[in-house]
Amino acid sequence: MREARKNLPDTVRTERAGQISTHVREYLAALTPVVRSVALYNSQPDEPDTETLMRQLFDDGINIYLPVCEPEYQLSWVRWEPGIELERSPRAPVMEPVGQRFGVELFEAEDGISTLFIPALSIDSNGYRLGQGGGYYDRFLPRIAHTPVQVAAMVFDEEFVPAGSYELNEYDTAVDLVITPAGVHHIID
Repeated sequence: MREARKNLPDTVRTERAGQISTHVREYLAALTPVVRSVALYNSQPDEPDTETLMRQLFDDGINIYLPVCEPEYQLSWVRWEPGIELERSPRAPVMEPVGQRFGVELFEAEDGISTLFIPALSIDSNGYRLGQGGGYYDRFLPRIAHTPVQVAAMVFDEEFVPAGSYELNEYDTAVDLVITPAGVHHIID
């Protein structure tokens, strides 16, 4: 999967990321009550780009929170807006926002996060993701399982694979939906 992503031409990656962004915005616009806050991630060069999506959602009036990798593989969240300072994480190969950090309470609040978008190398048709191997989201998702937050992964079409395409472990948690350039795929339990 990683090699296929690296070999994807930039023009194709940009086009597909634009299609994913369109589907994300359509999905969020259809939700009731009105979406006020989402949690996203700052994409890596080979992942579906989230920078344009973040700017579009910000322009749509949606609050955006990005993760910060904490000790012991925990995540906190910082509100993002265009121009916010980003710094290299000391714990993972990602850029993180600088600012006030929030914990799981952000996902528990009545008017808190409605959808959490997480990165993945691949997602199977049962909603199980193949991550980057850090384990941050594997530890975080059980902490919000009691909330109504929808968990979504954004991948390219060829990365949405049949169930059983890879081995699962006890920490794997299924997402609620998968968003690809082809559309939004709801995972049914």
